[in-house]
Amino acid sequence: MKEVENRNYNEDGIIINIPVKIKLEALEKLIQDKLIGFKIKKDNSSEEKELGEITAISLSPGEEEYDVNIHQEVLLDTILFSNKKVKFSIQLKFEYDYLLQELVVSKYKVEGENKAWLTNQVLKVMMNTLLKKKILDKSKLLLLPKIEEAIQNINDKLENIIEVKEGVLVFGAIDQIQVINLFFKENDLVAILKIQGALAAEVSKIEIPE
Repeated sequence: MKEVENRNYNEDGIIINIPVKIKLEALEKLIQDKLIGFKIKKDNSSEEKELGEITAISLSPGEEEYDVNIHQEVLLDTILFSNKKVKFSIQLKFEYDYLLQELVVSKYKVEGENKAWLTNQVLKVMMNTLLKKKILDKSKLLLLPKIEEAIQNINDKLENIIEVKEGVLVFGAIDQIQVINLFFKENDLVAILKIQGALAAEVSKIEIPE
């Protein structure tokens, strides 16, 4: 029992490790909100030429060494391909930097579903442009600002004492939340959270089942 107490408590309060699963469906909805309707443009020294628009997007588990597969449908808008819809996928591999609390895109692979060589060449240009603008430039998912916001929200609620059940009150403060690890597993993004703080509970009513 003493070993368990030493592992979960210190002079600053309690320490808890909690695994949190985020479903691909939830991530898919987030990405759909961000990318559907996005205009893909080719950089030019004087102007940006529009290549197409993302009209549909979905997620699935990655293949082989990749974590996630992003399936997209694009409405082409080029001289050769006007109002032509094509499908493709981007497979992504992530690495988690614990010290910086960042999720980083380490590598990717673009696959076109259209077998026409010329169409695939256009897709390659478009996807590299998209990756550069929307993914690789923001490949570092900064977690610290969101964590600080979560701590503040939790502490605001704990200040008023939370009644989690009739006769059971929880109060205290969260001092620190760290993401120990962040990885994809099958249909989930799994986050291992380390929560440290001074928490207490007060029980004023006990019910014994008949």
